[in-house]
Amino acid sequence: MNRNLAYSVLPLLALSAVLQVIMGNPDLGIFSFPVNVALLLALGGVLYVLTRERVGERFMSALASAHAAAVFVALTGIGCLLIAFFPKWDFQRSWIFAAMLLLLMSNLFLAIFRYRGRFKVRFYLNHVGLLLLIVSLSLGAADMRRMRAVVNIGDTVDKAYTEEGLPYSLGYELKLESFDADFYDNNVPSEFRAVVSSEGEQRTVRVNHPWRKTWCEDIYLTGYDTKAGAESEYCILEFIVQPWKYVAVVAIVLFAVGAVLLLWGGRQRN
Repeated sequence: MNRNLAYSVLPLLALSAVLQVIMGNPDLGIFSFPVNVALLLALGGVLYVLTRERVGERFMSALASAHAAAVFVALTGIGCLLIAFFPKWDFQRSWIFAAMLLLLMSNLFLAIFRYRGRFKVRFYLNHVGLLLLIVSLSLGAADMRRMRAVVNIGDTVDKAYTEEGLPYSLGYELKLESFDADFYDNNVPSEFRAVVSSEGEQRTVRVNHPWRKTWCEDIYLTGYDTKAGAESEYCILEFIVQPWKYVAVVAIVLFAVGAVLLLWGGRQRN
């Protein structure tokens, strides 16, 4: 790691570590829309102005370099391994992991702003796609909600509970009309389903077949009274709100098209 790059990485990671010790994991709710969009635009705007005005040219060149990209990807990869192997640490919500993603997003912004080489289309598709994917999974996480509710047959609910046990209003009323289940000969459930209704609509919800209530909200059937089986008087519904999922889909499409162009271009040259 060269000196200019070290000057950009080490202070930010040190600051994030201090914040982590003093404050613990931040409340992602404070970064929900429109704060997350404002932060993204501010980051991109500041980096664009610095690039255009050539302020701190050596520093900016180091931050935008392929070497920096490799370092930031490695750091983010290490963070992802910590998330996978030590889920109790909740590392994905930490200031330190946020700093890693900030460095990676800064590198991608600068690479996009500074690129003057050939094959611009595939370069922009790859880098913009990767940037949007990281944004949707990081800044977009502040707008994601995962809630559950235990509903008795015939009852109506208008709120569910987050993973922390906090109540959250659904913004509508949902009624559990009925529940049923099918079983194999060894009493293992082959399928269980619930009929739910809301705002004049009625849907059958099965495992892995949610009701797409709105463009950003899905309702899943996740559990029931296993002792009662098909006679269960309640079931557990999960409400997942993901406003940024379509941004992630667009990002994957852009990146995939860029990858195809990259492979096709290499094949043509050969």
